[in-house]
Amino acid sequence: MLDLLRRLSIALLVGVCIVLLFVSGTQAKAEESSGASEINWSHPIRGTITDTFGTRSGKHKGIDIAAPEGTKILAVQEGIVTKSYYSDTYGNVVFIQHPEGYETVYAHLHKRSVAESAKVKKGQKIGTIGNTGLSRGTHLHFEVHKGNWTLDKKNAVDPFLMVAANTIEAMPAMTKPAAQLDGSMQITVKKGDTLWSISAAHRTSVESLKELNQLKSNEIMAGQKLYINERLEANTYTVKKGDTLYSIADQFDVSIHQLKKENNLKTEVIFPLQHLMITKNSGSSE
Repeated sequence: MLDLLRRLSIALLVGVCIVLLFVSGTQAKAEESSGASEINWSHPIRGTITDTFGTRSGKHKGIDIAAPEGTKILAVQEGIVTKSYYSDTYGNVVFIQHPEGYETVYAHLHKRSVAESAKVKKGQKIGTIGNTGLSRGTHLHFEVHKGNWTLDKKNAVDPFLMVAANTIEAMPAMTKPAAQLDGSMQITVKKGDTLWSISAAHRTSVESLKELNQLKSNEIMAGQKLYINERLEANTYTVKKGDTLYSIADQFDVSIHQLKKENNLKTEVIFPLQHLMITKNSGSSE
């Protein structure tokens, strides 16, 4: 009888231990999730999201953001620069460790502005956007890792858990016309303006701006005069899952060639959340 009671006691003790382990594990996961939702990071750059986390059969462990060459890359949160060097794959890359226990990666930069071990503030410039390393076109590849970056990227998390997509692609306020001539108006470029921000503000495309002003590159300077064609009316379309360039062209009654030209697309590959400019002539009978 005593032996039976001893066995029952041991079984009961084991059961209690299992329950405690389960409860503590559940609480740890809940705290982990709530911790991420409470983080308030700023955007690393303003531009167009061209690829998201988990694409390419799950191998893409970050997000890609396109913007004009020379656009500043900013630290999303204060922290310590753990790495700043040139990589064969990442190109010019900066790693920053943050107080919340996450490490961020900023890759393919044209130029790095911070050195290893430097302390950075939230919103501080750490470099400029580029096309270095294994990269196809000017863009920022941005990663977030819980704890530390590892070669297999097992700690990678979706950056959109930390940085809202609408802060990256937020449209600036409309600029008031300064002058008007033959259906066009003239504006003066302000400090911090880019062709992308101006085209978004005036509902036109970068390609249209460059053609109208005979620009050979995306570089503009403060004080420069630019013409905006008021006869053109542009729509901004956000790519949805399952969309193709063909389906979007058919929906808006434009050609695939026009879509690719206006959005500087080299191929017909597009991604969910990507923004496309779609321009139509307001004087058209269509």
